Amino acid sequence: MLLSFTIMSPATSPISSIADFDGDGVPDDSDEFPLDPYEWKDSDGDGSGDASDAFPHDPDETVDSDGDGIGDFADFMDEGNGGVRITLLGYEFEGYLSSYNRIMHPPDAIFEIIVDIDCDGDFDKRYRSEVFVSIEFTEAFFQADCDLEDDAAAVRFTIIAYDVWDVDNNDVTEAQIMDYMPLDGVRADEQTVSLPCNCIWCNTGEGDTDTPDCTLEYMISTVAL
Repeated sequence: MLLSFTIMSPATSPISSIADFDGDGVPDDSDEFPLDPYEWKDSDGDGSGDASDAFPHDPDETVDSDGDGIGDFADFMDEGNGGVRITLLGYEFEGYLSSYNRIMHPPDAIFEIIVDIDCDGDFDKRYRSEVFVSIEFTEAFFQADCDLEDDAAAVRFTIIAYDVWDVDNNDVTEAQIMDYMPLDGVRADEQTVSLPCNCIWCNTGEGDTDTPDCTLEYMISTVAL
């Protein structure tokens, strides 16, 4: 009697506990990626193997493009340190020509950008412009860059516009808030925006009892700092 035997490689064995189709050393019945020699386990079940998953235990994250430790899903700026840029685009003092007092004393403007970086109700950063000796600006004239945590979900800010009456050695000694909101008792706008963002507003204070009035155009956008 003649007997013959065929010795099969584990990679082609019909027994799953032995077979290792991709040759990565992990048997097919234990390999979550039996056709990928570089992957065999997906700890968080997100479909991305642990070897290529930057967050193998977080089912909501797989990639960290800028290597800052925050996954791209939560990171509003995937390509570097994130922040926002708040830009004042245009300003005009309203009622200038109709006021004899303002004709004799042209309005000088100064602006403050105040930011609540974590939306906890407290304003954390304040940026003040120089004094602008003019009644109108028709292009970007003041901006502030504010650094944020890269996993921030939103930011809150307000802009205060002042009509400066007196300056002593470059210090403002007398000023009053200008109104750019058409609501009684509300002179300045407050915005809370989700990140990333690219928003623009233009408001005018005419139409209520608050004075002096101005028109203010401004925007906010996310930037890499």
